[in-house]
Amino acid sequence: MRPLHRLAREAAQSASADPIRDALKAALHDLYAPAMLRVLEVSQDRATAVEPTERLRFDEHQSSGTARVVATRRPLIVPDALTSTEIVPGRAEQHGIASALFLPITWGDDVREVIILGWHERHEPSHEDVASGLFAADQAAAGLARIEAEARSVAGSVQDRAVVRAGRALNATLDLQEILLTLVHEAALALEADFSGVYLGNREDGAVAAAGYSVPEGWHGIRLRSGEGIVGQVLANGETCVSHDYERDFGDQELPVSHGFQTALAVPMAWSDEPRGVLAIGWNDRHRINEEDQHTIEAIAGLATVACRNAEAYEHVQHAARTDALTGVLNHGAMQVRVREEIARARRDGTPLGAVILDLDDFKAVNDSRGHAAGDELLRGVAAALQQELRPYDQVARYGGDEFVLLLPGSDEEMTAHVAERCRDAIGGKCSIGVAAWHDGLDANGLLEQADRALMLAKRTGKGRVAIANPEVERELALLQSQAGSPAAVQALAAAIEERDHYTREHSDEVVRLSRGVAMMLGLPSDAVDRIAHGALLHDVGKLAMPAELLSKEGPLTPEEWGVMSQHPIAGERILARTKDLAGVAPIVRHEHEHWDGSGYPDGLARHRIPIGSRVVHAAHAYVAMRTARPYRDALPSDEVIAQLRSEAGTKFDPDVVDALLDLLGHNVPDVPNRAAGVKLVAQTPAEPKSRRSSQPGWVPGG
Repeated sequence: MRPLHRLAREAAQSASADPIRDALKAALHDLYAPAMLRVLEVSQDRATAVEPTERLRFDEHQSSGTARVVATRRPLIVPDALTSTEIVPGRAEQHGIASALFLPITWGDDVREVIILGWHERHEPSHEDVASGLFAADQAAAGLARIEAEARSVAGSVQDRAVVRAGRALNATLDLQEILLTLVHEAALALEADFSGVYLGNREDGAVAAAGYSVPEGWHGIRLRSGEGIVGQVLANGETCVSHDYERDFGDQELPVSHGFQTALAVPMAWSDEPRGVLAIGWNDRHRINEEDQHTIEAIAGLATVACRNAEAYEHVQHAARTDALTGVLNHGAMQVRVREEIARARRDGTPLGAVILDLDDFKAVNDSRGHAAGDELLRGVAAALQQELRPYDQVARYGGDEFVLLLPGSDEEMTAHVAERCRDAIGGKCSIGVAAWHDGLDANGLLEQADRALMLAKRTGKGRVAIANPEVERELALLQSQAGSPAAVQALAAAIEERDHYTREHSDEVVRLSRGVAMMLGLPSDAVDRIAHGALLHDVGKLAMPAELLSKEGPLTPEEWGVMSQHPIAGERILARTKDLAGVAPIVRHEHEHWDGSGYPDGLARHRIPIGSRVVHAAHAYVAMRTARPYRDALPSDEVIAQLRSEAGTKFDPDVVDALLDLLGHNVPDVPNRAAGVKLVAQTPAEPKSRRSSQPGWVPGG
């Protein structure tokens, strides 16, 4: 097949450009038999021409045969290439060429490629030869134009789908960072780019790299000034910018990160009537950008700007919802959420977390004496001072009227207390502060409650101080409440005992229930019953004065340790005797460990010299203790416990009290003679009578 026929077939049928170019070269070799044949692709801006091994940049101050053909769209014959002023000086010598012929390949109203033919000997093609070459070039151009149109049609469909997909994805979230990541991903896919990135900023301040797709290492966070690089160019003039030779256009600028691409496209992004950023995409190789490409990226960027505006409005609403309007710090609800988030992070990473509650001392006096405007100004000043003392990732919230909460990720108890003292000093020491450190098993409410309890102690012990949450805080609060004669003194002391001794917390309610029931079954007056119930609840109050290591010890105590622990009834009496309302309970607590036979402690009292309340609590406590599992033994079976109570009635325990307790538990059957035994009766034998003290097992009077 003749070369021109092959070229015509390839131009009409080939699915790619390479077979057409190969057929063109074969036809030109057949026509001209040149020593050199090159095909250069002209860049879209007509400033360079390239082939796989070389890039030629046109210089307006230097003659270039390729540039002349691109500008005139006409062939150029150079009979004497060595002396001609129409080509780049020295280029003929470089290639060993005596004569040259330049032919344009034109379609779409542009010279898209230039053919260069060269001969070692002087050669001047005839007009007929040139016309044949142009004919071959036109055939190739028709085929290349067809392939480009088909590719553009496919690309258009891809881009249309990309725009639709981007619209859906961008509207699926109100998170700005997610929107930006979706934007760069869809933009790169739509135009098959090697890189895409979003820079946020404006003309005055420059822009920062915020989200990227296939970006080089170190790209995120770089800042570009207005006019710097293609992004800065768009920032400066607010218009779309295209670079077909990035090194030529911006290679002289020392940019923070080298992109390494040849072709780039950047479009402006604006919302709320202000320039807000730039979307840039790039290709590592030459890439022709047509109007459809540009419109596609502008459309995707436009969709993104709408989504960004919505996200920004949503963030503004969210910010207002979580911000205290007066001080500008977080509000109560936002801090609750943040505490939960930070606890989850601390649990996951195994890091400490500190919480601080700060309450302004005598703030009401400021409002009363100077007015609410002065109070508001004081609160704003306190919030600003606290923020100055904290790290950027610490959190501060106005938690109540004059109460602030600080959340310190990564801070242990010691560091948190140090920060709290620094904050107190920063506002002149006119505040009380409670500090709590998170530990595993403590939720958000528990952490803040512990800090609040410490704050309460700080305020009740002189104000202007920092208190740290620990078991001693509950002990001190309980003592303060009891000394004040509070109606809640009993419950306050009980709570303090529970914080010190978890075993007490687990069994105290049952001891109270049984003690109250036994006292009622013994027929004691109601005031005595209440007093005994209080004594049962507080029977271990003396443990507040005992060393914590003894209370938490797993296993029996040594004789020396027992000598210390045996003093807790005396300590309990002293604690209760300080409060008028609880003074009547003190003897019950002191003598709760006395034995009926006088072998108990602390005073060795016997029989009825032991207060009746102590005797009741002693038996109830013993029953519950034996039925409760301890670290060093399992819970005893019910039958074994009942047997031991019966065996020790009259030695350890008051027999009447044991009898009443067993009746209460349903283990005593009244000893009533059966006078019908052995007598034949017409009627059936009456049913065995039930306990004289209870209608059913387990029933407790008033229970």
